[in-house]
Amino acid sequence: MSPERALVPRNSVKRSPTILLLASTSAFALFSVAAGAGLFSDFDRWALDTSQQISSRVLDAVGNFFSLASSLEIIGAALISLLFLTLTGRRMLAGRLLAAFVVTGAVELAMKFFLPVPPVPDAAARIADPTPLVAFEYPFPYPSGHTLRSVLIFGTVFILWNNWIPRTVLTITVTGMALSRIYLGVHWISDVIGARSSVSPG
Repeated sequence: MSPERALVPRNSVKRSPTILLLASTSAFALFSVAAGAGLFSDFDRWALDTSQQISSRVLDAVGNFFSLASSLEIIGAALISLLFLTLTGRRMLAGRLLAAFVVTGAVELAMKFFLPVPPVPDAAARIADPTPLVAFEYPFPYPSGHTLRSVLIFGTVFILWNNWIPRTVLTITVTGMALSRIYLGVHWISDVIGARSSVSPG
């Protein structure tokens, strides 16, 4: 199947229903309040302790790769590329994607500065986070920015690319990115789940 045919036709990419957006926003708000109240702390620590019992140089390398692939620089480049493609015939989609990227980024910053979720202990990190250029220090870890950005961008590609092979690869990639944050010991599992719930499909 050629790339042109693999892409979903313009008219088939429809707006997400308002009820879906409201449900996603409500789920994220409720989950965030629960995370800030410490309701997931026991589960977070259990998940971290469980992941720390697994030790593998191969998994370290894979986790490092996924962490790099979901960094702000790489995701930003993917966003620019995707915007270029969508501007060729899907300007509304391009505008919505850019707006979603900006809004979710603003929400991420607000949460990381004001939602009192205790950070993961530094000793839990297996390797230094491989951020090429942009590095920020936040007082709180919630939500996982790597997960949020990768779900937003690669989720959009998933919707546009109507072919089971790239969709399978994208699903594995996004899942690997999310799991890598926990395995590498840089995020609680609630940080990852919260980031996923903040992005509504479509």
